[in-house]
Amino acid sequence: MKTKRLLAILTLSLTLGFSIPSYAQEKYIDNNCQQNQSLKEDDRFTVFYQSNFQSKGQSYWFYAGRYLDGGVIFCLSQPGFKKPRTLNELKPIQFNFIDKVAKDTRNKTAFIVVTREGNGSRVPMNEYRLNFANVNKPTLTKLRTWKSQD
Repeated sequence: MKTKRLLAILTLSLTLGFSIPSYAQEKYIDNNCQQNQSLKEDDRFTVFYQSNFQSKGQSYWFYAGRYLDGGVIFCLSQPGFKKPRTLNELKPIQFNFIDKVAKDTRNKTAFIVVTREGNGSRVPMNEYRLNFANVNKPTLTKLRTWKSQD
């Protein structure tokens, strides 16, 4: 019954041009990177970035969740949130303000992460390359620093 009702809502929404709220599709994780859709708002991080990659023949998920205050937790797991772990060794970016996370187009096991050291204008910004060539010891390299233009 729920499936038919959801299909009817989706059909009506698309027909009439309504958008479906994004929160219906959001994933929540706890501070140990485990997915849990029933967490209270002040106990959860909302996943805003997730990407698959392979390292040494194994598949992994790299994902990031944002807390209410804007701080971000970075996580690594096997697909399906299996064996998740926080990337505590990434102190310069873990629980920081993050402006951007993207795959590094030049390296299939690396990501580009841009941090913001606070809110407001003219705050320091840092761009890092996060490399998972060895998933047990990811490397973080600072590429450049500048001041925000806000």
